[in-house]
Amino acid sequence: MRHVIIGAGIAGVTAAETIKKHDASAEVVLIGDERFFPYKRYLLTEFLVDAVKEKSIFYTSEEYFDDKEISFRKGELVKEIRPDWKSIKFFHNEVMEYDNLLIATGGHPTLGPILAPYKKNLWPYYSLQDALMLKNELPGIETCVIYGEGLSTLDLMRGLRSLGKKVIYITKEQNVNFPLPANLFPDGVHSFLESKGVEIIADDRIVGVEHIDAQYHVLTFNQEKIKCDAVFAWDGYQPHISIIRGSNIEKKSGILVDTYLKTSEDNVYAAGDCVEIYHPELKDYWVNFGWPNAMKQGEIAGKNMLGMAKEYKIKQIIPFNLFGTPLKARWWE
Repeated sequence: MRHVIIGAGIAGVTAAETIKKHDASAEVVLIGDERFFPYKRYLLTEFLVDAVKEKSIFYTSEEYFDDKEISFRKGELVKEIRPDWKSIKFFHNEVMEYDNLLIATGGHPTLGPILAPYKKNLWPYYSLQDALMLKNELPGIETCVIYGEGLSTLDLMRGLRSLGKKVIYITKEQNVNFPLPANLFPDGVHSFLESKGVEIIADDRIVGVEHIDAQYHVLTFNQEKIKCDAVFAWDGYQPHISIIRGSNIEKKSGILVDTYLKTSEDNVYAAGDCVEIYHPELKDYWVNFGWPNAMKQGEIAGKNMLGMAKEYKIKQIIPFNLFGTPLKARWWE
């Protein structure tokens, strides 16, 4: 049987490993759109600040896939999924048939209607390519403006401050608030960040970013005008599901799956940050973001693609580190 996996993040890689572990004769094709071998995304900031070497963030290699007899197609894009024909179509128009398909395309930062017109002036920070580009430009960066929610925002602030960069964080909330344990921050996360040298502009938001005379000029809703060397801004983090456009695979903000990681289409599964999984306690669907969650979902999906009927149990916390403080963040609340 041919098991095709779209997405070479931890969910996709774990699913591929799981299938080969339980059925060595299975044909497994793993498709990744990046030009790199799979890497530990959670170590990007450690790499950025030279806490780890580039080679340390990779957990696979060409020899790794050869040894496991997994066909890894690196740097290739799938443009269409056709469940009725049990096939996918690449951007170069090659068609590949499957017996079982796993969609593990992850998530990505998104820009709303206010920020979107200024996309060319915003620095991305999500992939290894983003980290490499930023690392190359770091010597010329002194002041950074950051706007966005999520633990990746905190991680970026931590990294830039550790390099001695001036960080200005803009939040639309009156006080900085992240889903972190309150007992570790008796004075609040807002005060904690300020104690680490982060300048905070609260109850405001970015409404314009222009690139003038080698600097970025940031305008906020409250008429703050800030000159800086780099602007990192996003409105949220969403499942990356454009690949299912034109299919009948059910979705909300993410691909809808049951607790067996099955989608609404036969022989099509989904796992990782691209899915909304049914939460029995909430009696609703929820995006269960995070590396450990994606890894476990990949394992369960791989087993179920082999017909094992394993159920995924919701994991409610992920480990995180903030300025040296080990945390467990509740991502589903």
